[in-house]
Amino acid sequence: MSKLVIIIVLVVAALISSAVTTRLGFFKFKKTVLGSIFKDTACQMYPVVQKEWQERTRGAVSIDGNNCIGCGICAKVCPTDAIEVDKANGTWTIERMQCVQCSGCVDNCPKNCLTMENQYTTPDVTKTVDTVAIPAKGAAGGSSDGDLVCNDTCVFCGLCAKACPEDAIKVDRKAKSWEVDKEACIKCGACIDKCPKKSLSFGEGGESAAAEDGPLSCDLEVCIYCGLCAKNCPADALEVDRKAKSWKVDEDACIKCGVCLEKCPKKCLGFGSNAAAAEPAKKSIPVLDEEKCVYCAACENACPEAAISAEVDNWTLDADKCVGCEACVGACPAVALEMKSVD
Repeated sequence: MSKLVIIIVLVVAALISSAVTTRLGFFKFKKTVLGSIFKDTACQMYPVVQKEWQERTRGAVSIDGNNCIGCGICAKVCPTDAIEVDKANGTWTIERMQCVQCSGCVDNCPKNCLTMENQYTTPDVTKTVDTVAIPAKGAAGGSSDGDLVCNDTCVFCGLCAKACPEDAIKVDRKAKSWEVDKEACIKCGACIDKCPKKSLSFGEGGESAAAEDGPLSCDLEVCIYCGLCAKNCPADALEVDRKAKSWKVDEDACIKCGVCLEKCPKKCLGFGSNAAAAEPAKKSIPVLDEEKCVYCAACENACPEAAISAEVDNWTLDADKCVGCEACVGACPAVALEMKSVD
């Protein structure tokens, strides 16, 4: 019998078997089989024929152990806890099967010693755990020159201390004091990135941010009452009630650090008369690109209203709870979310 006759016989047999099982199954299976006959095979003779990956493919995380300072920021931002940093013993470990290739660790590494390769980990019957040697505690140090210093523009908000992975900074807002443990500081620069007043630097004093005049104000016609300003305020000076549509600021407690301005998704906050006066925006909600999503749940964790559920292959949004704050979009490491207006 020829190859064509054999194929026809197999197709007819499959269609008859499917029809006997269920009528609905018959039509589904018929469409699949007939559509596959005239297409090229989707399979490859792996590993004989290696797959060609695109340059932007997120495959496996790699590390330059010699430049790693063991700050542990990569482990802290990893949504699946796939990374472990043991600075005392000088090791950096990643569990490959637990990694979701979100690139969060790569994006947040202060020394840029992590990269995302476009090749995946070689398949194996056991879980792959890779351990890389890094400089042990006391043997490494940042490449920045000089000790960490803070100038007189500091507002003692404490964000630098919260961002420090080694707990090397102490801030007492009441006593207006700022201290750094020079031996514990690894000069990762995380505190400098978080400082809203640009008061920190290595060596000489940091550049002073412009002083803010007037009390904090909000354009309530634009505000969506998402609460991100209050959530990120280091002085707990803001109070937002979404149900009552109210926004309040304790002017005595406000230290004018400007963090709320940065976190406001609608840019409706300002000092004095500098509050945004934009027209009220239509409500928008995040829309998912399933091909890009790695289901790391970073969007779910960032949502202030618990409107997102990000289980594997099952991303859902409660549109009624969503306030359109875009916090999920900013937190998504895979750039898989996009805000779209709701009619």
